[in-house]
Amino acid sequence: MTAPAQTGPSPSGNGPVPSPLHLYPQHLQLLRHAANGHSSREIADLLFLSAHTVNDYWREIYRRLGAKNRENAVAMALVRGLIRPDEVELRAPRRGYEVRPAKEGLTPRRRA
Repeated sequence: MTAPAQTGPSPSGNGPVPSPLHLYPQHLQLLRHAANGHSSREIADLLFLSAHTVNDYWREIYRRLGAKNRENAVAMALVRGLIRPDEVELRAPRRGYEVRPAKEGLTPRRRA
């Protein structure tokens, strides 16, 4: 996938400069659905894509944003203004957390 051109002059003045932060509309849709708590399989179903295509989009998003995981990518997109907070519900992750005494903090809930 080639990077789309961003408007504006290049350093040499000969044309547009491709931006690593520019994301395609499909990438932004993926980030919005992930911020709303949808899994990759659910995102694939919602966008009528294969799971493989969704994973390819995630790899491209991670590369362009410099993110390490989905949560990091969503946070970076929100901070950089690529997606707006009013576009997402901003729910807690699906993992269950329970509050322990103050000195232990939050820990993942163990399943029996």
